[in-house]
Amino acid sequence: MMKALPEMFPSPVAPPKNLGHASEAMVHILEPTENPNTYLQRRPVFSPVLIICDSSCMLAIGSTPVITFPKENIDTAVLYLLAYYYTFHLTYPKCIATLLSVLQSEVQQDAIHDSYATSSYKKALSEWKKFIGE
Repeated sequence: MMKALPEMFPSPVAPPKNLGHASEAMVHILEPTENPNTYLQRRPVFSPVLIICDSSCMLAIGSTPVITFPKENIDTAVLYLLAYYYTFHLTYPKCIATLLSVLQSEVQQDAIHDSYATSSYKKALSEWKKFIGE
């Protein structure tokens, strides 16, 4: 589901070509033969990322792992991601800014800064409110 979120709340800016899909800006599912450190070293963006392995999850910023937690707690991963953006005063990557702004305002019930209230955010929020019946 996390990989589908950027398509549900699209940003007008495409991800960097060497990133691939916009979801890679926030989550990566490791292949069985893939090394997490190698992935982090070649990752083209500095933003926080959730890396999902067979039995655990890791949150990293840039190429630095910050926290690991059991895969059973993946439901809190989005909150971890948003917490790191907030704690380290990081700017949302443009390719997932709409998604993260909606999560911030709707999941965390935290007002977003005016600069993030873009037309794509307003449209996504309007569609979300229609979907949930507000």
